[in-house]
Order: sequence, then C-alpha cells, then structure tokens
Amino acid sequence: MRCWYDGSQMPKRTFRFLQYSIHAHLDSGNPDYAALFHALTVLKGKNRKNGKRITAIGTAMLTRGSTDHDRLSLIVYTGDDDQNILLFDLDQQVEFNAATEAGRFVARKTHVLIDPIQRMLVIESGRGHPSAEELAEFIEDEAHSLEGFNTLELSFTPVPTRKFAEKITGMQRIQSATVSLARPNPDWGDRYDQLTKYAAESNAKVIDATVRAGRRDSLSKDSGLIPNLVHWLTGALPAVVNAKIKGAFDAQSPLTELKLSDYVETVSIPVDVSPETKQPPDSVIQKSLNAYLDSRGEDNG
Repeated sequence: MRCWYDGSQMPKRTFRFLQYSIHAHLDSGNPDYAALFHALTVLKGKNRKNGKRITAIGTAMLTRGSTDHDRLSLIVYTGDDDQNILLFDLDQQVEFNAATEAGRFVARKTHVLIDPIQRMLVIESGRGHPSAEELAEFIEDEAHSLEGFNTLELSFTPVPTRKFAEKITGMQRIQSATVSLARPNPDWGDRYDQLTKYAAESNAKVIDATVRAGRRDSLSKDSGLIPNLVHWLTGALPAVVNAKIKGAFDAQSPLTELKLSDYVETVSIPVDVSPETKQPPDSVIQKSLNAYLDSRGEDNG
C-alpha cells in the first residue's frame, strides 16, 4: 500500500483508494479511450435505482495534473431510499426521526479519478462505497447512448500487488486455481487469439477457468494456467477480474487460499478536514489523486 501526502500539514483523516485497470471492447475493436472518457462528462446528474439502493453522479468533470492530457473526475453518491431515519441523541438520551424529502436520500460520497491514457482508475473504498464493477456497469449503460459507443463493453480489473504473484509462485504445491478474465483485448499478448476465439464463440464478456490437480499432485508452475496467470497479473494492464489459488507453501504447511481481492493495490491519501463537516474540500482529494497518478506515470515512463 502506498501513502500519498497532500502537503506538509499533519492529516486528520486518511482516504483509501483501490486501483483498477480499464479494459473496453467495441464490436469494431478497441475504443479510443481518451474520446470515451472525455465524452463521459455527460454522466453528471445521471442516477439509477436498484431496489432501495440509489446511485447518482454528482460531479463528472475533466481535470489534469502536471500531464498534458485530461482525466475524468467523478463524485458518486450512493445510499438507500429510506423515508425516515431514526437518530439517537446521547446528550438528551432521546430518539427522534428525521424524514427525507422526495428526491433526496442519505448518501455516501465516493471520489473517483480515471486516467484514459494510463487506462487506470482509482476509486475510494470502504463500507457503503460502490464497487468498481458497479461503476463499470453504470458507465457502460450510459455510454451506449453516445455516438460510437453503443456496443461498448467495459471492465475494471484490480491492479494486484506484487506480493500476490510472488505468493503464487512461492507455493510448493498448488491444488487448484479459479480465474476470471475480462474480455480479451488485442494488447493481451500471446494468448489473445485463443481467448478471443473462446469469448467470441460464447458471446462472453468474462471468461472463467478452474483447474484442479490430482489428489496428491500439483498444478504445473511451468506451463498451463498458472504461468499465464502470473503473466496476466504482472503485465502493464492486468486483466484478471478475480482469482483464487489453493495450495501449500511446503510439505508441512496446511492448504491455504490466496484471493486476488485481498491483494489489490491501494493508495492512502491523508488530508486535513473541516472541523465542522469532518470532510476535506473535493478539490483537495482531486489534487492529491492527480499528483499520485502523475507520479505513477513517471514511474512507468
């Protein structure tokens, strides 16, 4: 986990973000990622309801750090469509109800920054925040109304920490592996043709594969799924949606399960907050995220 400081002042609250790679597909091939996310400023004001859960886009604007290209900054509000909220006053030791008005809901704010050139997304994480998968579905649905993107399929795949691949290769015995892959793109490399054929024949957006060794055997780490998985995890644009590996690190160790969801790359941003709202200005979060992506681009350059 990387920690990115907004300035020299001591922080009062730390925001945690998860990192994802962006994979998109059109019937005609790869989309123009910059054009796609530049057009998505139209997301502002869009909302959708799933049962009692509401997701609304409060901000959709272009921003940039020290780079010469634009990034898409989103502020997403999520919550339940409750009609009233029961509160308890500790000082008065009494309860009271606060009724919501039509068109309003109790919301949690989520900051998102998308870099179409790096094909990188950072999304605020924690309880009540939307998942990257939920956001991808929202964007994909809205993008279908944009000219040139009516066949868009969009996936955000976790950027794993280096430790995940290291732990897989460090296993002495691998009993089983289950892997979910985003729909293949031409930049995947050697396995693109084979996987594209499977996906096209099945009309599939995600490919799932499970392999198991014999009762006392181990999956090969030199050929087959495991080395390919390590390759996909450590590439510039990881395309693994999910992965679970069960195995043992030595003959005396019990079987353990490694999950990609436990090894997603994170960045922590400590910032000063308002004493009244306990929140920082949105511009501070945006500036910190831009600075982080700037530094990441320099590292990869």
